[in-house]
Amino acid sequence: MTGGTDRSVDRHGRVANDPDEFRASTDELETFDAGLGLGYFRRLEVLLDACPLDIYAASSLKHPWPYRLQNAAECYPASFWRSQDRIMDSAIGEDLTNEDVLAHAVERHATAVVAKDYLHDQEATTESIREFADLHDREEHPRAYVPLQPPYDEHVAEVYPIIEESHLSHRYMLGGLANASPEERIDGLLAFRTEVGDGPTAHGLGWGLDDELVETLREGPSLLDSVDNSSPSQAVQNDQILDKHWRAKPCRHVDGQYQNAVGGAFEFAMLVQATHRLTDYNDDFQKRTDQRNLAEFGGATADD
Repeated sequence: MTGGTDRSVDRHGRVANDPDEFRASTDELETFDAGLGLGYFRRLEVLLDACPLDIYAASSLKHPWPYRLQNAAECYPASFWRSQDRIMDSAIGEDLTNEDVLAHAVERHATAVVAKDYLHDQEATTESIREFADLHDREEHPRAYVPLQPPYDEHVAEVYPIIEESHLSHRYMLGGLANASPEERIDGLLAFRTEVGDGPTAHGLGWGLDDELVETLREGPSLLDSVDNSSPSQAVQNDQILDKHWRAKPCRHVDGQYQNAVGGAFEFAMLVQATHRLTDYNDDFQKRTDQRNLAEFGGATADD
């Protein structure tokens, strides 16, 4: 413990030097009953198990969501280490090398790392992947993601043989479409799967979860394995909250000391809701499908 009078804050958040320091024992939990907390988290585990893909929080807000993505230039242990699965992205646009990214991944206890990529530059990204494959040590470094730039079918056709000849797995990070429409992302994803099939792992880098994409993934859950996005944290920072259609609505948040922890609770809730939308526990998309089917046969719809 370092200075300060509040041991729980120092021990489990404000000052910590190792991921294990973010875990509290049963005896250390004085306000939150451990049994009741486990009951609540068990319900969240049911939702996570039912969700066909892992949703990563791309943020530095403090909360215990199990999946987190931060980049090598801006990685914050106080939030990064609260998550069990931690992807270290390569910080596209930053002056970092593959060596830098791998070193940051080891230093920050990342459980996965992304090779250096270059926005909308397939040639430079491909050469970086060759270098990364030589530098990556399976004994020293966490599991690797291979970044792709659109069009994904063209780029993966070029990169696939490089990965085949290396010790890396076919685990791809689909980048370059953070500002694209849901339709563009879906088209790119379908083209990728047409080229490589269902075998390789695919992560949507910086993708949102608009209704169009969610509906596509509900119908084809094997298309995408995971996705990250910063929309929930950006909403909190802009005094907003995302509704169930992934649309930002005004919502004033508190200012002052520990506002990050309060904002983290809002982001956590939005991530739970995003997970629910992708499971069979959610009725919203079934209603949309039923209404569409009724309309096709001339039946009544909700607007009639």
